[in-house]
Amino acid sequence: MELPYHLKTLLPDALDVIRYLGTLDNFRAYKDDICENVGLTDRGFGKVIRRLVTKGYTVMDGNQVYRLTEQGQDSAQELAAYDAVYPDGNEGDLRITEHVARRLVLVLPSLVVAEQPTRAYLGFHPLPDFDQTSDVVARLSAVYGTLDSAQEAHFELDDSPAHQAIQLTPGRYDRMRIRVEVYQLGPNPDDIAVAGGMYVDIDVTDDPDHGSAPLLAYGADVTLERIE
Repeated sequence: MELPYHLKTLLPDALDVIRYLGTLDNFRAYKDDICENVGLTDRGFGKVIRRLVTKGYTVMDGNQVYRLTEQGQDSAQELAAYDAVYPDGNEGDLRITEHVARRLVLVLPSLVVAEQPTRAYLGFHPLPDFDQTSDVVARLSAVYGTLDSAQEAHFELDDSPAHQAIQLTPGRYDRMRIRVEVYQLGPNPDDIAVAGGMYVDIDVTDDPDHGSAPLLAYGADVTLERIE
């Protein structure tokens, strides 16, 4: 039996918090009780609980009280089934995930012409020593304009730079907005982790004779999960 991918991306202490809360009748406990039963320091608890809340496994019910969400309760059941296969505590295929920042870049002209198709580039900076391949999808959307190419760009990222061309057409407005949302995919269809994203506002002119504008690069860090 394999641990579901979405649980592999959590640190062992986070899994232990889910396990502990899953044994309680109301799936909730005070911070101090969690720390005592799981063996966490205040600093360790803060790191773990932020991850669990961000990922949707727990919520804060009140002052220092935390509860498993429905997703968290389902995960507690998955862990219980997994632990039944490995009663000696050997977690088999469990791998610790390190979170690394990867620079997302969007390159496009500083000024574009209304209703005129314009090429831009979306990609990622190189990341030395990134010793795995990550399956990443960037979803693009536009306001006050359209995207003439596919609205999803797929990347298999290793330590090398990567980019793809996209084509956009501004409407007759002063500006056009491009939004990019990045997701990291796992081995199963439901394994999708939100990595981050950005949006860029582009100045638009209605002068069809406007010459080529210089290219500008916009960047933002997204967070990828590296499983060791």
